Amino acid sequence: MNEEYVFPQMNRNSYKPIYIQVSEFIIDYAKKQELGPGDLLPSENELISKLNISRNTVRQAVDRLAKMGFLTKVRGQGTFLSQKRKPTVDIDDTQGFEGSLKNLGLEVENEIIEKRHVGDRLQWIDGLDTVNSDNLILIRRLKSFSGKILALEDRILPDHVVDRYTDEELKKENICPFLLGRYPDTDLAKFRYYFSTYKTSKAVSGILHKDEGTPFLQRIGEYYNSNDECFMVGRHIFITDEIKVCYEVEKVDDFWVLT
Repeated sequence: MNEEYVFPQMNRNSYKPIYIQVSEFIIDYAKKQELGPGDLLPSENELISKLNISRNTVRQAVDRLAKMGFLTKVRGQGTFLSQKRKPTVDIDDTQGFEGSLKNLGLEVENEIIEKRHVGDRLQWIDGLDTVNSDNLILIRRLKSFSGKILALEDRILPDHVVDRYTDEELKKENICPFLLGRYPDTDLAKFRYYFSTYKTSKAVSGILHKDEGTPFLQRIGEYYNSNDECFMVGRHIFITDEIKVCYEVEKVDDFWVLT
């Protein structure tokens, strides 16, 4: 076993629930301590003491990892790294496109190209929910990396929400969840994504430097707070010849995991 592990402090201001942070810590602990299948993980009491958290939070984290196939609980003996464990990663899409790329070391550059009031709904896709506000603002940003355009981003938000932030914040920050997560009414609790083909209009094709009618992938999202209020709808139009995404999902015992 490596030198004594330094237990971190949980970030109680993070958009991530504490039990998610605890489960990520357990994975980090196992890696840094070079634990193998069958090795004992920290006990409930040790996690409670070292991380200053409740027993219920510990059990939520452990149950989550057990469902992922990362660990096994043995009554009266403790919690062990799973014997049949597959390399897995937790699917966390709450960071969005920009946050996911940042985790890979890619800093996305944003350019605000439009900020204006809009009507009740833009006809992006049938069945799309509406934002719970009468006064809405569209923020349109161009996202690029190393001079290459990656995507066009649209966000529709209540005007009083947009007024909370400076243009510099709206330009530089990952709007959801990091910027919006500062306030309870825009703290992300649930989201829904739609994927569809989008053929560019003349205006959008000019922004993306592509021919009019070029087919792109668009991802449209509805974002809800803990009161089930839709506080934002958003859209990304991806330059598909610059982005390739592959998911491999495998069934391990009775659970599906991303491998």
